[in-house]
Amino acid sequence: MSANILLRRGLLVHPTAPGQGNGKDAFKRADVRIKDGVITEISEELANEEGETLIDANDHWILPGLIDIHTHLRDLNQSAKETIETGTRAAAAGGYTTVVAMANTDPTTDSPRVLSIVQEKIAMHASVRVLPVAAVTIGLKGEQLTEMAQLAAMGAIAFSDDGMPLMNLSLLSRALQFAKLLDKTIISHPEDRALSRGGCLHDSVVATRMGLEGIPSASEAACVAREIEIVRAVGGRLHFAHVSTIAAVELIKRAKADGLPITAEVSPHHISLSDEDIPDFDTAYKMNPPLRGKDDQFKLVEALSEGVFDAIATDHAPHTKQEKAQAFASAPFGIIGLETAFSVCYDRLVKQGRLSINQLTYLLTKGPAGVIGLPDPTLKAGVRADITIINPNSQWIYQAQKGFSKSSNSPYDGQTLMARVVTTIAEGKIVFQDQAELLAR
Repeated sequence: MSANILLRRGLLVHPTAPGQGNGKDAFKRADVRIKDGVITEISEELANEEGETLIDANDHWILPGLIDIHTHLRDLNQSAKETIETGTRAAAAGGYTTVVAMANTDPTTDSPRVLSIVQEKIAMHASVRVLPVAAVTIGLKGEQLTEMAQLAAMGAIAFSDDGMPLMNLSLLSRALQFAKLLDKTIISHPEDRALSRGGCLHDSVVATRMGLEGIPSASEAACVAREIEIVRAVGGRLHFAHVSTIAAVELIKRAKADGLPITAEVSPHHISLSDEDIPDFDTAYKMNPPLRGKDDQFKLVEALSEGVFDAIATDHAPHTKQEKAQAFASAPFGIIGLETAFSVCYDRLVKQGRLSINQLTYLLTKGPAGVIGLPDPTLKAGVRADITIINPNSQWIYQAQKGFSKSSNSPYDGQTLMARVVTTIAEGKIVFQDQAELLAR
């Protein structure tokens, strides 16, 4: 846990936006010196100084620390599912040095009192930087706006009723205007509840075969379409969370072409799985939005390579075993994803030639930072030492119950993955090291 660290002979990966560069992996071999939480030197060869912790990064990728802009850390009255301590340990194991914590806690992060409690817990227990989101409306009820100015002044990084769509467009209009004055982003949960009510997976032949109510693609697209028009009318930054459908992608692409301040994210599970992959009634595959059809899955990957999406975000949503052990229709939506996100995205996007490692790095670092107004994550002298080290040749089996999260509701449990996070450094401190990797060396 030294404050002075030397990374030796790593391959530096700099973020490149999809659609830019030649689409080929690009690295620079170098040593990186860290002192007192800051990168102080980067050179082809640096001498190991006295008292400095040496990390052999030979042939490993060195990335800016990953940023997740969509994490549910639970805690408060949901600590059986996850706590800030366990959630951030899982984040560190997944290479994340910054996570954005959603406001649908219990009680909701909708007041200065609750936000201050969350911030105290972060200060006491977080392994990595946690940036809390405040709710747009009190109790996520979509009826009355929160004290957005006060919450922003206290440190809320953005505003969202994620988990509940904001159906009142007049209220959304007012929220966007306030957010614009505060230079903050509204994060939308794009879902028309009237269309999706009662559904628990994608409206398709799979739902019919399982005898379950489906959630139509129109539920997402209708919400995206109307919210885009509100932005067109009043301005303000609007970010669409966990986009999952072809129709929504086309609407977002058109809005961006029109110059609207719209951003969007996609989740690792939506680009790597479809509803055809769901084992019958396995609630580890139940999430909202649901896994869509293969055509949607392919479109999401295509949109990533075209630069339509600004970020890949986990939507890490822990639940207890008891909750997920219910019948599919009754079990809660959500899966965990912090520890598997990089490997899943590497397999789906880089190994299959859709993105370079530099472009994937952009979607996990610089892109997310831009959505919420953080400085560009980069590897250069003088910046905060948030660093992720990856062994691209490491093959590993993910065992959810042996992970750092309190929950194990993952569709990737038992799967063999490639490219493993071996070390995570947050503000100059080693917050995760893979023990198997250390033993192998």
